[in-house]
Amino acid sequence: MINDELPIPKYAQIAEHLRAKVEELTKEGKDKFLSDDELIKMFEVSRMTIRQAVQLLVKEGLLKRIQGKGTFIVRKDKLQTDIAKLDTFFQGWYLEKSFHVKLLSRGPVPCPEGVDAKLGVEPGEEVYQVKRLRLSEGIPVVIDNRYLLKKYGEQITDEEYVHYSFSHLFFNKFNMSLTEGEIEIEAVLASEEVSEILGISAGSPILYRSVDLRAKKCCVLTGTSSYRGDMYKYKSVLRLE
Repeated sequence: MINDELPIPKYAQIAEHLRAKVEELTKEGKDKFLSDDELIKMFEVSRMTIRQAVQLLVKEGLLKRIQGKGTFIVRKDKLQTDIAKLDTFFQGWYLEKSFHVKLLSRGPVPCPEGVDAKLGVEPGEEVYQVKRLRLSEGIPVVIDNRYLLKKYGEQITDEEYVHYSFSHLFFNKFNMSLTEGEIEIEAVLASEEVSEILGISAGSPILYRSVDLRAKKCCVLTGTSSYRGDMYKYKSVLRLE
C-alpha cells in the first residue's frame, strides 16, 4: 500500500487509503472507525505515522476523536446549491446560518487575461479582486475568487464583503440587479494553495466552478470557486416542457 519511492510522505499516502475506508464504512452504515492498533497492523508503520494520517482526516472533518472511546466517522449531509434558481444561487449561501465567511484578501490588481473581455476593460487595466473563504461548522468548504470593476469593489467595506452576497451588494449599494448568470462546473485536482486553505491534501478532487453574473446584459462580476468535493453538491430540477 505504501510506496517508499514516492516523494509523498507516508502519512499522506495512508490518509488517501483512509478516505476510501471512510467512504466504505459510511456506505455500510457504520460510525466507528478502525483503531490505531488496527491501522498500525494494516499499514505496518509507526504509531506516530498513523496518528498523523488520522489527524489529517480529523482536520478535513471526516473523522473525530473521542477520548477513551476511539475514532468515529463524522456523518454530515453534503451542502448543496440549487443551480436552477437564480435567487437561490445568487443569495442563498450567505443566508445559511451554518456558513461563516472569512475575507482572505481584497484590492486592485492588473486584470488577468480573459477577464478583461468579460468585464469590458482594457488588457492590464486595474480591476478589483476579492477572495473569500466559506466555512461550515468551522470547516473550510469553499474558496471564492471574484473580479469586478474597481469603481464598485473599492466602495464595498470588509464587513459588507463578509456578511452579504454580491447580489445583495449590487442591488443595495449600486441599484443594480443581477438578472442572469452563466456557470461551468468541472472536477479538478486541488492545487497546493487551494489544498492548504481548504485543509485537504494536494491533489484531492474538488469541484471547480466558473461564474459570470450580469446586470442588464453586461457582465459585472466574474470569477471562480473551489469546493471541497467531499462536502458539497449541486442539484437541479429537470422539467419536460
